[in-house]
Amino acid sequence: MKTRWARRRRHGHGIALAEALVSLTIAAMTLALLTSATWGLRQTAAEPQVLQEDATDWLTARRALQSWAASATVTSQDQIEGRFFGDPLRMRLILDDGTSRDSRPMMVGLDIVEEDGLFRLMASRHFDIRDIRMATQGARESTVIVSDDPLRLVYLVRPVNIGGAPVWTYEPRPEHGLPLAISVEQSAERMIVARMPVTLSGFCVSRRGQLGLGEVACDVR
Repeated sequence: MKTRWARRRRHGHGIALAEALVSLTIAAMTLALLTSATWGLRQTAAEPQVLQEDATDWLTARRALQSWAASATVTSQDQIEGRFFGDPLRMRLILDDGTSRDSRPMMVGLDIVEEDGLFRLMASRHFDIRDIRMATQGARESTVIVSDDPLRLVYLVRPVNIGGAPVWTYEPRPEHGLPLAISVEQSAERMIVARMPVTLSGFCVSRRGQLGLGEVACDVR
């Protein structure tokens, strides 16, 4: 009788130990899941803030570039070299149509700088400049975009040959005139496209009057 009771008691201890191990395993798994879920929630909560800031930066860049592009003009097509310059990493454009609050002429610019593996889109304004070749130090500069992926500037131009379709290029030439649009690319994807709608020189038309509206000499492009 005692032997049978002892066997039963030892058997009961084995069941209790197994149940304890199972309970500990479940508790450990539950803790791991809870910890993982909490971490995931923290990441999910943080990600929208980063995305929102990034979207705001791109929106700011879009508004600035669209405003500049819409105000772009030249005295004549022959004067393009002093009014506009563009390449994949730099753009300069003269605005003197009252875009600034105090109606002062200014040069606006975009620069793409690579530093510590990051690509920065820098915007600048330089007042009282009517020719990009006369620019000096002292421009008001600010960082607009910071990107892990490469940034480039690309330009939509009308080809020199008559009747050709507009093409995108990283190297616009003076004979193209003002570009039809300026774009900021991120990893070859055009994130911003700002159109340049002006086709006639405001200076030329104001100087020649209504006759300037039909003169080739007043064409911007």
